[in-house]
Amino acid sequence: MNKIILLDSNSLVNRAFYAMPYMSTKDGTPTNAVYGFATMLLRLIADHKPTHIAAVFDLPAPTFRHLMYDNYKATRKPMPDDLAVQMPILRQLLEAMNIKILQLEGYEADDIIGTIAKRFDDETIIVSGDRDVLQLIDSTTKIFNTKRGVTDIRVYDLERLREEGFTPKQVIEYKALAGDASDNIPGAKGVGDKTATGLLAQYGSVDGVYENIDQIKGKLRERLIEGKENVYISQKLAEINTDVPLPCELDCMEFTGEYAANFYGLLTKLEFKSLLSKFSYLEDIADNTPKEKQPLKIEGVEIKSIEVLEKILAESHTAIAVDIGESISFAFDDKRQYSVTTGESLIDFGIGFDEAILAFKGVFSSPNIKKVLFDVKSLMRTLTPYGIDVVMPYEDLLLKSYLVDSTNIPKSLGDILPEGKFLASESFLANKELDQKLKSLELDGLYREIELPLIKVLFDMESAGFNIDTAVLDELSEKYVVEIHTLESAIYETAGETFNINSPKQLEKILFEKLGLRHGKKTKTGYSVAADVLEELEHPIIRLILRYRKLVKLQSTYINGMRAVIHPSTGKVHTIFKQCLTATGRLSSTEPNLQNIPIRTEEGREVRKMFIPNKGNILISADYSQIELRLLAHFSGDTVLTNAYRNNKDIHTITAAKIFDTPEHQVTKDMRRDAKAVNFGIIYGISAFGLSNNIGITPYQAKLFQDKYFETYPAVKEYMAANVSLALQNGYIRTLKGRIRHFPEFRSKNHNIRNFGERAAMNMPLQGSASDIIKIAMLKVDKALKEGGYKTKLILQVHDELILDAPKEEAADVKKLLINAMENAVILNVPLPVDAKLGANWYEAE
Repeated sequence: MNKIILLDSNSLVNRAFYAMPYMSTKDGTPTNAVYGFATMLLRLIADHKPTHIAAVFDLPAPTFRHLMYDNYKATRKPMPDDLAVQMPILRQLLEAMNIKILQLEGYEADDIIGTIAKRFDDETIIVSGDRDVLQLIDSTTKIFNTKRGVTDIRVYDLERLREEGFTPKQVIEYKALAGDASDNIPGAKGVGDKTATGLLAQYGSVDGVYENIDQIKGKLRERLIEGKENVYISQKLAEINTDVPLPCELDCMEFTGEYAANFYGLLTKLEFKSLLSKFSYLEDIADNTPKEKQPLKIEGVEIKSIEVLEKILAESHTAIAVDIGESISFAFDDKRQYSVTTGESLIDFGIGFDEAILAFKGVFSSPNIKKVLFDVKSLMRTLTPYGIDVVMPYEDLLLKSYLVDSTNIPKSLGDILPEGKFLASESFLANKELDQKLKSLELDGLYREIELPLIKVLFDMESAGFNIDTAVLDELSEKYVVEIHTLESAIYETAGETFNINSPKQLEKILFEKLGLRHGKKTKTGYSVAADVLEELEHPIIRLILRYRKLVKLQSTYINGMRAVIHPSTGKVHTIFKQCLTATGRLSSTEPNLQNIPIRTEEGREVRKMFIPNKGNILISADYSQIELRLLAHFSGDTVLTNAYRNNKDIHTITAAKIFDTPEHQVTKDMRRDAKAVNFGIIYGISAFGLSNNIGITPYQAKLFQDKYFETYPAVKEYMAANVSLALQNGYIRTLKGRIRHFPEFRSKNHNIRNFGERAAMNMPLQGSASDIIKIAMLKVDKALKEGGYKTKLILQVHDELILDAPKEEAADVKKLLINAMENAVILNVPLPVDAKLGANWYEAE
């Protein structure tokens, strides 16, 4: 698939101008905005390797929105002179990079970006400092929203947007209600951020608000009625036009990475020395470009014969840094780097890649040589087919960088060492610097005692894999296919014709035109047929369509998808655990994602039947009971919460009794279910509106529930407020084992983003500490299994759950071992009970 990057250039250069300190050339030409823009662009190209790029600009001429509303953007200040003079320079730089510039009179950059994003069915990244473009998010389009300057970026996809309480369409609806002072979009007078967000949470859309206007009381109702015309005008102004008559096909935006001959000369003229140094490894730099001196005096030595390579590696060394990519380089210190000339065929010189890799076997397997590496676990996967083990001692620069700042994780060694020429040699210096940072942040223990030893445990789990029963896989597949076909026939019969059920356009015509069902406002792409929209409709066809979609999802993702990743030689799936990804320290799983196997529906749970142990074995599953709520009791010291857990009382029943003002013995299942949502919602900082949606009550009632909760557990409120205060004061907050989560969200001017940061600060010590605990448990279980000589393998971790594949004769002993290791991973002020089950498959072991 192609990868398109679309740059909202006016927005980005404006942010760069205000974010960067003043810079100018010797002749006084301002350059700070161009420098910031170029730095961001070069980083995007390096990280994402786009096949197509377009820089989209606004033109000074009026657009269709100005014709629609005279005061549109009337309050915008003119561009500062120091920025205006940089605009032609920026265009000159983009042209020298052979990047397509797009603009069209009568339309804004957002409209052009939206048109391109919807025109091509390719992976698209929109980079912008404005949130308007969030309405363009779909299954192939992400938004890189620049927050502070142009390098601090938050990535938005459909899931991320949902976390903030919006669908793409609701980005438009929000602006219609709340307005936008920067664009002079009026909205409804007196309706601000919180009110607009609340209205959308309750009524879904602008139309939904006015259809239910009689339910809204007081001044808010008056303001909405009075401002109705402005709201609908604002809705039109806020909606991006995705059907601009722009003469641009995919080929016109192709990006090859080949810059014009004047590119390097232009960088020199602009005196961008640091940018020039990033290209110092290129051999085709223009003759008039001065070569930058390396800040370090490192000698580069090329090795062209296997005999020389083997001789050098056989010498006595105490440490080595190795970088293996398309080529191989290594160093024994920060003074000299060796580069291995490799190739698949030997013409007149060079070493075969496989031959070169095998020469390192003694180095990687030596317990007497410290290996300085980047992403050790990935390297283990690379070397395993060669029969090479990477044994301790080793240092992982990726892991260290992640622990120092989990919001800015390097993707490659080059991200840590931006010079890009002597990666192996410079790794020694980077390792020392990161060690100093770990110690200064008091993270050295977390790294040495938990994260570093966990690498091998995770690698062993990946290698062990999880068996798949293909007979069950086929049985489920056949079952779903039969029901899908039955549902298709029922849907066609109900609709009175056949059509493509998976086509939103065709489904839209059936539902809203032929059957006349209620729909939302029509947009350029048509009426929405998303699940949340359909669930509000009443018609026999709706139930059939929703069931059909659920089964198609199961069939495509968990049946066909799982079949595609079964290893042909082992018959297993070998997931990859991402240790350096989440801000809380939680592990994630990919290729396939085994942490996302459905469990809340019977059909979803059935999928787990295909996951089985090795022949003659049994699965053992163990998980912590309410670990985050128990951690809340531990950290907050709340007496009621602590005593409840110490006395083994049901915390959800206690909460239900308080919020419903009823004796505990009269608490019903429904009451307990709602109280459970309150208990878990509180620790995630859920709003009253969010809680009301989750349990189907009014926001007012949800607010009363929250108030009752904090009356019951007063120390919890104090603890959460203290977390936010500490995070605001320090910029970070810690877990039980000292893990740090930084909060760049607090620097955002966007109220919603700052609110998200505060909610994250409330929960991070809980979720992050739960991550610490399960990792400690994994280390204890792995050690106990090895010391006991057991054949049992730890094969999966799903957040608070561990799964082991055990010979039946070991199962009883291993179950005890597992429970003991997990329950005693740490000592809290409350018990940390573990529930363990045995099963012939994952379904039975749940």
